[in-house]
Amino acid sequence: MQRQVLFRCPRTGINVQHRIDDERPEHFEPADSYVAVRCPSCMSLHFVNSTTGKLLGERSDQPHAMPRSA
Repeated sequence: MQRQVLFRCPRTGINVQHRIDDERPEHFEPADSYVAVRCPSCMSLHFVNSTTGKLLGERSDQPHAMPRSA
């Protein structure tokens, strides 16, 4: 079964959807479990929490970066 997570790319500020293969029941997955995701927005590797969709190192009170206008 697959599950979708939504995260904001820290480089571009674009919201990115990614599907994660869910191999085990959700209630057995630790809350601090991260998966490596290749970001289609910047082509970098980000570590995304498989439960919350937050990036590794992102604080809950940290505002998302907004893209700068050219």
